[in-house]
Amino acid sequence: MDGITLPAVGAAIPWHVPRGIPYQKAPGSRPVPDGPTETTAPVTDPAIGRIRRRYIRDILDMQERLSFRGLSGELEQSGKHLYRADRGQGVTVTAALTEHIPRRYLMGLGVFRLSQYLQAGFASPDIVFNRSLFCEPIQGFGAADIHVIATDTETGRILGYVSLAHSGDPEPQPASAPERVLFPCEQAHGMRLISLLPGSAGLSTHAIREVKRFVHDHAMTDRTQRLRVTLELLSGITGALCHPDSRTRMLVGDVERHVALRHLMLLGLEVHLVEGTTPDLGPTDLMHPMYVTREKVLPFIAVLPPREEAVRRAALVERAATAPAPFRAVRDLMGSLAGTVHSIEVAA
Repeated sequence: MDGITLPAVGAAIPWHVPRGIPYQKAPGSRPVPDGPTETTAPVTDPAIGRIRRRYIRDILDMQERLSFRGLSGELEQSGKHLYRADRGQGVTVTAALTEHIPRRYLMGLGVFRLSQYLQAGFASPDIVFNRSLFCEPIQGFGAADIHVIATDTETGRILGYVSLAHSGDPEPQPASAPERVLFPCEQAHGMRLISLLPGSAGLSTHAIREVKRFVHDHAMTDRTQRLRVTLELLSGITGALCHPDSRTRMLVGDVERHVALRHLMLLGLEVHLVEGTTPDLGPTDLMHPMYVTREKVLPFIAVLPPREEAVRRAALVERAATAPAPFRAVRDLMGSLAGTVHSIEVAA
């Protein structure tokens, strides 16, 4: 791993975002209060605490009963999917834009995302209870966000999920534009990440997506099945990014070095990890625990290869997802499609 060191973060540094500015999904969003409110304060009353635990349990139980078996067929029939595969191994993977997914399924995705993050300790049960949430608010889904969903072919239960979030800019902006809408990971880390990578200034914000919510169903404990689902999700990512309508040239996000970073390596990406940030979400943010409970989380930037090379890599990932032995398939994939990691260090 090689790396470069950038100057200390300060107000004069063009990539630094001052702490305390409100995250805005799109221009015109209202600022979020900084301190605790009646909907974010921790539950301290024992009786209320028992009710809260039952409320959270009801959300988890609801997710157990949801079925997405009809989603893939509906999208295929309408021709609105970006990618679909059923390899006869018990897993169906589908990729589609928010605007093309029926609302009832979007609500179900919100339930799945929230339930998995509650179980992982990444979502605040106090905020969920105090705001009477039962799903991650789907108003936060951008119309052009991509959802990659792996389901059990027979039952329709979601086995794994990842989203590729689109920029919040209604119209494309230069990546270097000071008025552009920040990606959520940029706001969390207080950095204009895209500005750190030489050559990114010519990109449009509509050519960049953030990798978010890469999760497996917590009830799925079989290691072979989990790895198969990972490969299916990776094939869905590459398939969606190689769709003829795709204009994505860069991915951003944040990862733990020994967890999601491995997924990026399996895609053969050249990943630039940013060292030296201190990620934080305000106490009113539903997902603020994710930067408290996780190990060191590093933002990343990854430029996608030219289309011809991207298609070649997608075929290799597809072959791995089709293989009957996932562990051997991953070893073979790593031998033919190894990603690289570079370090960008921002001194404190």
